[in-house]
Amino acid sequence: MQDPRLRLFATVVLSVAAFASTAGALAALAWWLIFTPRTKALPRPGVFLGLVVMIAVTALVSEWGGGPGVSYLIRMVVVLLLAAWAYTETREGEVLAVAVWALGNRIGFEIGLIAEMGLFGLTVIRQDIEQMRVALALKGIKVGVRSIVPIAILLIVTQIRRADDLARLLVVRGYTLGGRICPVFETGSRDVLAALFAMIPGILCCLPVRDVFILLQ
Repeated sequence: MQDPRLRLFATVVLSVAAFASTAGALAALAWWLIFTPRTKALPRPGVFLGLVVMIAVTALVSEWGGGPGVSYLIRMVVVLLLAAWAYTETREGEVLAVAVWALGNRIGFEIGLIAEMGLFGLTVIRQDIEQMRVALALKGIKVGVRSIVPIAILLIVTQIRRADDLARLLVVRGYTLGGRICPVFETGSRDVLAALFAMIPGILCCLPVRDVFILLQ
């Protein structure tokens, strides 16, 4: 989807629908299969499969205890697919543009800037992980339980230092609150069609017959 406003709308509606009921999750999955690049919108297989395994373990424990484990698995995997698609499709500056369009040059700019900094931080972390993997491979060190903890600590400390440096840079440049940009969006007919069809799962999740999320039981 070219228009980030419609992409955000579709992501929110579909995520809520998938979170609320199994029917909504299946409808959201059908939407994902039709209107997204599917596997091209997924992150590295190792990262995605790792998240799926964690969800599957939680679902297995829930099912073992008599809870709706299968329903939980379906819903959370669909939410994960939607999140991966939205993250992959988002381009630099789009979140800031949408925030300013929706909330104005003061509050919207502030919220959009924070969101952009967060997304940039995720990109930097992903690059750091790739560099660490290459370094460990060159040294012949296998990634295991013992190496994950120090790597995670190093990533957290490095990210905190970068955030502090960025905050100092904003202060030095005189940033206080808000800013001014003129967002421009391109809306295609496919974007409008996809946004309209995204409302169908939202309607399905509001039907009287629906599952109850495991955490609300």
